[in-house]
Amino acid sequence: MYTDSVDDSLVLVQFCPDHIAAEVLAGLLRSESVPAVVRNLSPIPGLEPGAEVLVPASWLPRAQRVLALREPSDEELAELAARTLPEPPERS
Repeated sequence: MYTDSVDDSLVLVQFCPDHIAAEVLAGLLRSESVPAVVRNLSPIPGLEPGAEVLVPASWLPRAQRVLALREPSDEELAELAARTLPEPPERS
């Protein structure tokens, strides 16, 4: 949880096409210690026209830097999606 008395208002850092994409993005920001909130744009999850990822206004510059550092290419995403998990070791 963050505590920032200068500016606690939430601002849009990125619009996402669906809730899952927004949660992934928010998770990335949180992993970099940036507080993030997902707001669905529809009252029924799964039918939303999109979702917004919001951060406290004072955290916006850091959130933008985190997102700008490196976004995976389509090829990298396809490769990651195609990978299979290693087989678990056999138990004796």
